[in-house]
Amino acid sequence: MQHQDPRVASMFRRDCAAAIGAVVAVWLIYGFTFWTMRSAFEASQVTWIMVVLGACVLFLNTAAIAAMIRHYGEDRAAIYGMDIYYLDRLREERRRVKGSR
Repeated sequence: MQHQDPRVASMFRRDCAAAIGAVVAVWLIYGFTFWTMRSAFEASQVTWIMVVLGACVLFLNTAAIAAMIRHYGEDRAAIYGMDIYYLDRLREERRRVKGSR
């Protein structure tokens, strides 16, 4: 079994939290929009159409984020390894420049 850098797990958790937060925000925005527009929907007799369309959008967005989280979880080392490599190089360069002053 390969040694896993703890920074990979940390970055993955942070990305998962951001993705879940984004999905929650989309659900809240759709809920708020539906709530504020419900009288216009009722007046136009399109309430059920808007419910179905909104549910489709919410389902597809939620499924896409779930698939992204699953993919990132399966291939963490490759996805985050490059980021960590360049972050380490940047940190070393900053130390080198700071030390040469």
